[in-house]
Amino acid sequence: MKSAISMVSDFIHRMTRPAAEKKSEKRFFAEDLPKSVKYFVQRNFPGRSIAFVHKKSSLKGALFVVILNDGILIEFKENGNWEKIDCKMGAVPATMVPCNVATFMKDYYPRVPIVKIEKTDNGYETTLSNFVSLKFNMTENVA
Repeated sequence: MKSAISMVSDFIHRMTRPAAEKKSEKRFFAEDLPKSVKYFVQRNFPGRSIAFVHKKSSLKGALFVVILNDGILIEFKENGNWEKIDCKMGAVPATMVPCNVATFMKDYYPRVPIVKIEKTDNGYETTLSNFVSLKFNMTENVA
């Protein structure tokens, strides 16, 4: 009888776990992040602190999802390289924008900041504050 109750309890626990646990996501603390990630945040987002961190596993490997205290979301690979920066309605730091992308933006969208940039298999994908999405290939030219 005791084992049946234990099995039912275990089943209920598994079915009611938070969705994050079911998706191979794990909450981390800022202290547990690689030093390169912490340094990246300090250098590129001065005056902001890390509010929330979790690690999620995918087919491409693990990603650290870091949310700063003002809502900026940054995704990092396990090696500490950034994959995605989403500044919501603020501008992505200029140091994160590749040279040819920055030149294109200066020529064609001089007063419209990039609010989101993401590395893709073929280059970069950006979203501007006016909701225009632009894709750039590996040579940083508009695709």
